[in-house]
Amino acid sequence: MEIITSLNNFKKLSNSVITVGNYDGIHKGHHDVLSYIVKESRKRNIPSCLITFDPNPFYVLSDKKTSINLQSLDVKLEKLKEIGLDKVLIIPFNKEFSLMSAQVFADTILKDLFNPTIISVGKNHYFGHNKEGDFEFLNTFCSENNIELHTPTMREHMGRTISSSLIRSLILDGNSSKVYDYLGRFYGFNATVVSGSNRGKTMNYPTANFIPIFENQLLPSTGVYLTKIFLDEKSYFGMMNAGIRPTFNEKKFVMEVHILSDKFGSLYDKNFYIEFLDKIRDEKKFDSKELLIKQIEKDKKVCIELIDTFKEKYEI
Repeated sequence: MEIITSLNNFKKLSNSVITVGNYDGIHKGHHDVLSYIVKESRKRNIPSCLITFDPNPFYVLSDKKTSINLQSLDVKLEKLKEIGLDKVLIIPFNKEFSLMSAQVFADTILKDLFNPTIISVGKNHYFGHNKEGDFEFLNTFCSENNIELHTPTMREHMGRTISSSLIRSLILDGNSSKVYDYLGRFYGFNATVVSGSNRGKTMNYPTANFIPIFENQLLPSTGVYLTKIFLDEKSYFGMMNAGIRPTFNEKKFVMEVHILSDKFGSLYDKNFYIEFLDKIRDEKKFDSKELLIKQIEKDKKVCIELIDTFKEKYEI
């Protein structure tokens, strides 16, 4: 897969099959579109292409400081390569680019650079300044330029259309176990261990504090989770707390994980991948350290009981 990170470095194509979008998360709906353009490109012996943007336009167009990404650019590119795309153009998204009209984008990038035989996008897709390039605009553009416009059937689950925004809302609402049905995998990210209070050791539940390696990674909601850790080609189940640790009157959001295995050594000085399998309870303030320890013992029992269910249902 060829990755081009500048419009100036892109060599014009004589034809292509193409899609455009952020494709954050590469969920099941995304997979349908990407698999379609790969299949059609191979049938016609022409390149399958994606135009995407970095950073996510949200960070340029919104005043909010929230991190919303379901995956880093590197992880997204890995997934795109697995699907089989030939070329990915990553357009640096900034204020200047955001002012480009839909017509200029369609003429100078879509038509002049890619000369597409097929464009595949959903009916809710748009591009260009002020979202001028809606589906109606693109339909007219394709008709005028003899381009086939493919509209994929929107993938649904339980009556809900699969989208990155829906998956984000599930994660933020603590519905980790439901994410799998929309994303096609459990939500997770690459993490690195950071120094913590070491309080877990004094409670006989040593934990490793961690943060995502990608700074714009969407974080889970506060609470206690059953998780899975991938490290050095091995995997371990874990019990994780995300929150401000109100029992100790702290205010900083912290994620810390306790590995549910006697055979595991330590996460210190390690990078790992963590998946959030299920949220088992909300974060709660306890009147004493001893009451918290009793609750942690109950949480551990719940997590261990859930492990067999997840192993059987998801073959993990």
